[in-house]
Amino acid sequence: MELSERKKKILKTIIDDYISTAMPVGSKTIAEHMGMSISSATIRNEMNELESMGYLDQPHTSAGRIPSDKAFRMYVDSLMEMAQLTPPEMNFACDYYDERMVQTESVLRAAASAISEATDYVSVVMAPRLNRVTVRHIQLVPITSTSALVVLVTDVGIVRDTPVSFNSPITADQLDDVSKNLNKIFAGRVLSADDLDIHREIMQELQGQREIFTQVTEILRDHLLSADSSFTVGGTARLLNHPEYDDVDKARSMLSLLDSNRQISSVINSDDGMEFKITIGSENQNEQFKDCSVVTATYKVGDRSEGTIGVIGPVRMKYDKVIQVLSYMKDSLAEVLGSSGKRIDNNVKENDHEQEG
Repeated sequence: MELSERKKKILKTIIDDYISTAMPVGSKTIAEHMGMSISSATIRNEMNELESMGYLDQPHTSAGRIPSDKAFRMYVDSLMEMAQLTPPEMNFACDYYDERMVQTESVLRAAASAISEATDYVSVVMAPRLNRVTVRHIQLVPITSTSALVVLVTDVGIVRDTPVSFNSPITADQLDDVSKNLNKIFAGRVLSADDLDIHREIMQELQGQREIFTQVTEILRDHLLSADSSFTVGGTARLLNHPEYDDVDKARSMLSLLDSNRQISSVINSDDGMEFKITIGSENQNEQFKDCSVVTATYKVGDRSEGTIGVIGPVRMKYDKVIQVLSYMKDSLAEVLGSSGKRIDNNVKENDHEQEG
């Protein structure tokens, strides 16, 4: 059954007030918000009908009503009014980013802090998937005579820098030769599992580098397979700012969930390609998040690499503000990561030229 315009206005008024106060909404409050243009008796009748249609619930201890998950779904789909961020609100991200940041992880932590600060909810920032980024450069940096650091530079910055140990001593020149062979194969390409399968003719060209080459490609393969679970969570303590989590046991349970990478991944990780996704309460497939809403946005760096940013909070969420913040952050994050990747790439090339000279 389609809602009349009057029912929609009443429902929107109830949801807006409930988002602001977290308290059940009565007919008197609605009448005040609507300028007394409708009598309280008429409003009560409309509220009764909205309740019978599944849009409102009535707590046992109150004469007022609260919106159901169904009501919030209608709200975000058709009733919500989107307010624009103010210039100060749009500049908040700049306070978290540092132009000296080169590690992707540092940028992601800054983004998570900015999103959580701006929304007052828990934020999640997932790194670009490693199997969708373009390799700019791979460099082996000596640590000791039998160990080195594998530095993988992509179009979104340094995605990985991982130590590797060798069974026998190796010189800096040998590491440099391996780096050149790695770049000959991978530079300028999107990293995929197929690329990590070393062909026989390539192995024949390595001339004593096979052990090093094999260990490095195994590191790349391991990180490729684990890339989808790489994310940063920010502002978990902000849950306690909301009355939904005044109950100590409920708050403790949710904080425990937010400490679980597997649980977070189950509600954030998505390959459906949607720019924005809003999952409200009971819509969550993970039963443990049935009392939460999750809003995610996909950001892109270049043409292929994709990551996810999101917010987790109570169903009584300021969806309009969250969407505006995520919309702004996905663009700024893509810009910062893209600039970081180019800056690192230029530094690597300059170092290579200096070494050749």
